[in-house]
Amino acid sequence: MHAMLVLAALLAQPAEAPPPLPPAASPFGGLFTDWRAANAQSLEQERSRDSAANAPARTAAEARALGDRVGRIVAEGACEEGERVAREAGDFALVRAVQDHCRRIPAGQLPAWAQPQ
Repeated sequence: MHAMLVLAALLAQPAEAPPPLPPAASPFGGLFTDWRAANAQSLEQERSRDSAANAPARTAAEARALGDRVGRIVAEGACEEGERVAREAGDFALVRAVQDHCRRIPAGQLPAWAQPQ
């Protein structure tokens, strides 16, 4: 008899579970990188780089004009804008030059362990 009660309890349909609660918004969500978006952005940059490589070459005068324009923008302190203009033009060597210039640390501000020997 006891075994039949246990068997009946096991075969009984469980009560329907309440719907799951939506996940609470994490206050730490902005601290982490969305790698899917970063990957998509990287792939888009690679596609634009490939299309720029297949674009017709600039003349020396056009390249110089672009460099002068980006140089003026960067000299005004708008490094992000200068990088954006160079990237839109497809001149990735100029993009790297802007990045190197804008991220350079003056030699006097290097930590002691990084000073040249």
